[in-house]
Amino acid sequence: MNTSIEASMASVLKKRVDKSYLTLPYCYTEAEVLTASASKPLHKRKREPLVLAVREAVEAAIAGAAMVEHWRTLADAANIAETLITSAAFADPDGLFADAVNAVIGMGRQYGAGQAMRLEPEQQEHLGDFCDAYQLMLEQASERTYLQACRATERRLRELLMHACGRQDHEFLVI
Repeated sequence: MNTSIEASMASVLKKRVDKSYLTLPYCYTEAEVLTASASKPLHKRKREPLVLAVREAVEAAIAGAAMVEHWRTLADAANIAETLITSAAFADPDGLFADAVNAVIGMGRQYGAGQAMRLEPEQQEHLGDFCDAYQLMLEQASERTYLQACRATERRLRELLMHACGRQDHEFLVI
């Protein structure tokens, strides 16, 4: 990575992220994780808004009308899916996850460059497939597994932001 780009990224991140970020509460408490069902999936009333938000974000991206909130919704879903896959709760034999993540990263780069967030036809298909797969993940994962994945994702992202500034092994898209 170019040294000036690293310095630029580090200065932007240092303005937005400091150690106080680590003290923010997690979306779910440890008590909520422990009391969540280990056998039943996330309740439909909690699951449907998550799936609907991802579907709306995908539709907006396909229509070429994606806003920052759409990108954030897709990035959150991709991060949680990554946690579920890396924890071996689910498999990704077809590489669907990686294709969807690349599409979301591409959208973030476009936004960062001051361009409209647009997808190629192949990326549109990948995101549509990812949306269906994400819905199945939420329907099949136990409530506890989902909550654990949310906490683990938050922890992983906090650690990356706090300890990987300027490293070349991660690209940060903060929008």
